[in-house]
Amino acid sequence: MMRKKIPIVLASILKPVNDSRMLFKLGFSLRETNKYHLNIIGFSSKKIPISENINFKVIFSKNRTHPTRILVPFKFFFQLLKIKPRIVIVSTYELLPMAVLGKAILSYKLVYDVQENYLLNLQHNQTLFGFRKFLAKMLVFFFEKLSHPFIDHFLFAEKCFVQEMPAIKNHTVIQNKAHLPDKFLPSFRIEKVQSPHFLLTGTIARVYGVSAAIDWFIELRRMVPGASLYVIGHCPLPSYASELQSKVKTQPGIHLQLSPDPLPHPHILREIQKADILLLPYKLLPSIRDKIPTKLYEGIAHQKPILITKNKIWEDMIQKYPAGIVIDFGDTKRIKASWEKFSSMYFYKIPPGIEVSWQAEKKSFQQLIEALL
Repeated sequence: MMRKKIPIVLASILKPVNDSRMLFKLGFSLRETNKYHLNIIGFSSKKIPISENINFKVIFSKNRTHPTRILVPFKFFFQLLKIKPRIVIVSTYELLPMAVLGKAILSYKLVYDVQENYLLNLQHNQTLFGFRKFLAKMLVFFFEKLSHPFIDHFLFAEKCFVQEMPAIKNHTVIQNKAHLPDKFLPSFRIEKVQSPHFLLTGTIARVYGVSAAIDWFIELRRMVPGASLYVIGHCPLPSYASELQSKVKTQPGIHLQLSPDPLPHPHILREIQKADILLLPYKLLPSIRDKIPTKLYEGIAHQKPILITKNKIWEDMIQKYPAGIVIDFGDTKRIKASWEKFSSMYFYKIPPGIEVSWQAEKKSFQQLIEALL
């Protein structure tokens, strides 16, 4: 007689059901054990994936400021009553109150997957202002603080959260590392020095330095007229998308693919694989500077030459292979020297290893879920 699989819920409002962490990392790592029946609850993806032993449930499909978002926690609660899970992993703060209520009724283990320090983000990421910003910070503080005693375990997606949230002791750091390919390239130089294909991908927002990177590329193109730049990703603010469209309208060699919704992760990975050079122009805000960007892990894993903002943490990561150089995207006077250094480099004399691989994180996560049960 086959043993019945243990029901587990992974839920978010802000992430699509095919989110890279929720599905491809946490979800697939649990499915691999063949012990669990997985239910992934989240934002609508244009194409809901079909995956064996995983149920997908969309509970929100409007833009993030739509008033119907207030009803989403109730839809989530209804799903919990229907599924009767043994473990619930929540990655959005506003689902916490209903997750706590569900725990009181169904007696499951509750895990909070802390992917962002929401309070720090709201303070520094320039997405909300005035009363709306104050209200959002109060809600985050209220939801996280009141739920804290009822959460059995916390996942930290970043090591820096240990220092930023010292009151949380029952945590495990599960970083957003990458899946390594089967084969690695021998050390190489950039082949198409006269016509390199640059990529800037991820969330397209002011705080991620997109505008500065475009200005930097426009200056570089005076020296390397065959260069092309693709800016591909989720741009949550329509006003910023319009601003970028206007900025590049008369600039040859720049292609924008901006989506109001998160793009499927396999699509982003295909673009990374096609690129010659990855641009990571993050601003050094307190909400960003101590984190390791997922795109940095993925760029290193796929052996892409990388240009990234000068920051000791990131510089230490890329130097060992070497994977690239750090630059100041705002300093257009140093472009010639930076490009000459970068284009003459030999990349990846040392291939990427366990330090950027999801394998070790996967084992820690699987063991944690086993221990909670």
